Amino acid sequence: MNRIPARLAVPLAVTAAASLALSGCSGKSSGTKQAAPSANISTNELTTGTATGPLDAVTWSGDYRAPYSLDPLKTADYPEETILGNVCEPLLRTNPDYSLAPGLAKSWQQVDGTHIVFDLDPSAHFSDGKPVTADDVVFSLKRNLDPNVASNYADSYNQVTDIGATGPSQVTITLSQPNYVFIHNMGILAGAIVEKANTVAAGQNFGSATGKLVCSGPFTVESFDGTNSLVLKKDPNYWDPTHAAKVGKLTFTFPQDPQSFSNGLTQGTIEGAFDLPVNVVPTLQKATNGKLYVGGEGSTTQNVDLIVSKLDGGLKDPAVRQALSLAIDRAGIAGSIFAGAADPLYAVAGPGFFDTQPDPVKAVYQAAYDKLKVTPDLKKAADLVNQAGAKSKTVTVAYSADGSTFAQLAQVLQQTGNAIGLTMKIVALPPQQYGNLFTDPKARADYDGFLTLNYLEFPDVSTMYASYATKSGVQNFNGYENATVESAVQKAQGTDDLIQRANFAVQAQAQAMQDLPWIPIVAPRALVWQNTKVTGAPLTFSYMSYAWGAAVGAP
Repeated sequence: MNRIPARLAVPLAVTAAASLALSGCSGKSSGTKQAAPSANISTNELTTGTATGPLDAVTWSGDYRAPYSLDPLKTADYPEETILGNVCEPLLRTNPDYSLAPGLAKSWQQVDGTHIVFDLDPSAHFSDGKPVTADDVVFSLKRNLDPNVASNYADSYNQVTDIGATGPSQVTITLSQPNYVFIHNMGILAGAIVEKANTVAAGQNFGSATGKLVCSGPFTVESFDGTNSLVLKKDPNYWDPTHAAKVGKLTFTFPQDPQSFSNGLTQGTIEGAFDLPVNVVPTLQKATNGKLYVGGEGSTTQNVDLIVSKLDGGLKDPAVRQALSLAIDRAGIAGSIFAGAADPLYAVAGPGFFDTQPDPVKAVYQAAYDKLKVTPDLKKAADLVNQAGAKSKTVTVAYSADGSTFAQLAQVLQQTGNAIGLTMKIVALPPQQYGNLFTDPKARADYDGFLTLNYLEFPDVSTMYASYATKSGVQNFNGYENATVESAVQKAQGTDDLIQRANFAVQAQAQAMQDLPWIPIVAPRALVWQNTKVTGAPLTFSYMSYAWGAAVGAP
């Protein structure tokens, strides 16, 4: 779930300026459904292909900045999660479809709602050759509970009461209440395993650019200058030959200038990239040195939303929130501002959160989601504003000034709100000030809402609503409470029956979408660029969870 302001504050991954027109996005319905951009290839596949051969070296975009730390727990943001899963493996592997597979734990069993038992693979070892022991695993997972570590995944461990070795190669996690969703945290960096002895010896230096990082992944860190370049090298003695890296060196660069980034892709100095800014799509469509892959609807768990930051201001009345949501031309925004590389979003946990479920389960989520789809209706929205006595009421919305995509989106929301009788005021905030909105209630006091690009590392509808629509949710920034949501989320996560979980989750969703503590807008699609000499990257948001670099190689 979203945990830190740095991650949330980044508008569409890099600080790129979009040059797309606002025509068709005035708050009036366009009457048409947008299509995915006409890229080199548009697909619903889970990966870009299968690599069949090795490569000496590949240069990849590490996203909008260099990692703040190489400690896998310190920062849950795009650069860290894109890179560090290749070095520090989680206890379990995540597949491109987000399913879990054996990894450092050769098997696992949730014996009941509150106990999960993991049996370690006896062949697993760290990059220095030492075996991965139960003691290492217990130490690594308990770091999430240590306030001195300040793990960005600590909230995921709220229900953990014990982590202990129950055998020489066995670890058991005990939870305070039944939860069959927690296991997914063992397939992301929340479950990353580090070597205990090295980590303790490094002390405060662990994770620094100069500190030694000893983990069990298919790559190790060769060099990191802290700013411009991070080089991973293949571990020739990686413990699992079936998942060994095909690339000898995987170099990550962090271009901050939009033009140099675009040039790097088209000229081949950057050979791969995830989460591309929409403004480079037209250029990459014409490029001949690689392919732009566009995922299908639901290919990411990203969601662009208007977070209602206080429930006592201009958006206090649910009817006003419903009016604003009803007036938003989501299809127009997706087609114009996002260049067709996004889809209208009618619930915060949209198709990206349930598309990979088995068909009977997916059908439950899809039916509930379809009921939430609306056609923009300015007249009806204006009537709701009038009935609520909110005509001409001022609504102030903040957004990050670091990138023009959200500036355009804010302008459209302003036009939309004004069109239904509100007085919409939009405020561009410098990145640091914007980031404070996620941690400081005083920073939010002057704004009725703020725009965000949000995500989960794994798709689960109940977890998304738990994060912002329950009392203890780490993203509950406005104090929203509803007993129906609380109960439904707890029941959803407390059952191992996927159909029952879906039914409970959509109950929570129905209530949250009626109350609208967050207003969903669009869901970005996966955008991946690969040079012609490279293939194998995932075409889902799963790259934030596992050692995807090991699958990259020559076509």
